[in-house]
Amino acid sequence: MKLNQEFFMKKRHIIFILTFILALAGCFPQAGAIRDIRDLPQNHASYYEGALGAEELFARQIQQQMDEDYNIIHFSMWHQRQPFHALPDRVSLDFKRFYKNPGYGENKIRHTGEWINRLEQNASLKNYPNALYPAITTRNTNLRALPTQGTHFSSSESDSSGWPFDNMQRSSVAANTPIFVCHISADKSWALVETSFTFGWIPIEDSARVNDAFIKQWESGRYAAITANKTSILDANGNFILRTSIGHIFPLVKEAQERLEILVAASDEDNNAVIKTGFVYREQAALKPLSFNYNNAAKVANELLGEPYGWGGLYGNRDCSAMTRDFFAPFGIWLPRHSADQVNEVGQYFDLRGLTAEEKEKMIIEKGLPYLSLLWFRGHVMIYIGQDKGRALIFHNIWGIRIKDETGTNGRKIIGQSVITTLRPGAELEDIDLQDGYLIDKISAMNILAPVPEGP
Repeated sequence: MKLNQEFFMKKRHIIFILTFILALAGCFPQAGAIRDIRDLPQNHASYYEGALGAEELFARQIQQQMDEDYNIIHFSMWHQRQPFHALPDRVSLDFKRFYKNPGYGENKIRHTGEWINRLEQNASLKNYPNALYPAITTRNTNLRALPTQGTHFSSSESDSSGWPFDNMQRSSVAANTPIFVCHISADKSWALVETSFTFGWIPIEDSARVNDAFIKQWESGRYAAITANKTSILDANGNFILRTSIGHIFPLVKEAQERLEILVAASDEDNNAVIKTGFVYREQAALKPLSFNYNNAAKVANELLGEPYGWGGLYGNRDCSAMTRDFFAPFGIWLPRHSADQVNEVGQYFDLRGLTAEEKEKMIIEKGLPYLSLLWFRGHVMIYIGQDKGRALIFHNIWGIRIKDETGTNGRKIIGQSVITTLRPGAELEDIDLQDGYLIDKISAMNILAPVPEGP
């Protein structure tokens, strides 16, 4: 017996050491990472320390106004009577474009026209719209272009038109998001809904109808914003209610020393929304709007740092524009979902087209406000976070860098996560596709989301 005990004690000790080594390894950049990720501190707090970190970046009254605008847009779905985004021609266009390109499924087999035809029959758009009522999501869900969980890839192999770029995925939607239900499918299992940022199909069981009393209680005017990734909302007994993440907001009931009491929506047996009380720990949430200073910006950004790339919010992750949208939400700054809309529809726009790479970078550093400026080119959006040795630094969730081998075959150096880089990530790669250019070559616009403070 003593021998067995000694054996198991030694085994546990070895396991402990191995676990510690593996955990420690996670603190360092992964093997094969590009130079920017290896050399630049992947920690937002390391760039702004001391008194500078606590300085508010713009006037509090301006932030309060932006937060009020955020709430108006966020809850606008409950105060409309007809579709706003999901107009009949837009809904039917989704089916037309997939008829033209049936694409490939998750098994890499090409879809047939019959596959799209069955989906269109189930959508039953001849009597569109057939619902028209306010609702709320009760689960974290996905907006789909067509009423299906099936995938649509443009290619069965390519890393830019195949996996993970599922064309059916329009966006993820957080649990307890206000929505407007426009239409119900023939089999009653899918709902075509609008959010404040786009529209799409969700499983009917992921939402519940709300009435005027619910809306009045939910639109309380005081809200808690989640500031930590993968956060659990618990009931009074410590039981799990809901999984939530950065960018999600909930009505605030009251503050306690260690936690915030919030409202949570669930569905009853008749698919009507009911209100429950939940709790979230203070280190995982804040009163909205969170004061916008470098310390708070670094805290929220570090929660997003290293998160795997998730096209359209697949797998509970984020793509580039979902990351920027969720980053700004706790601060009461509302952004559209699409990257082009983020840089064109909000804030102060700077056209960078026609400038050389050097001129662009100079303007970004001179005019850009760290953590409040977006940089954009078609298909990608980034947050400017400051400069180091004359180089602009950015925070972004990026899939990869285009490369080309000696035969001229295109490929991609996969990054696949949110990282801090310069505007020339991968410059050291011998096979980088210079014809495609560095990020700085492609950037065409900058957007400052809040007024730049005037000097003394």
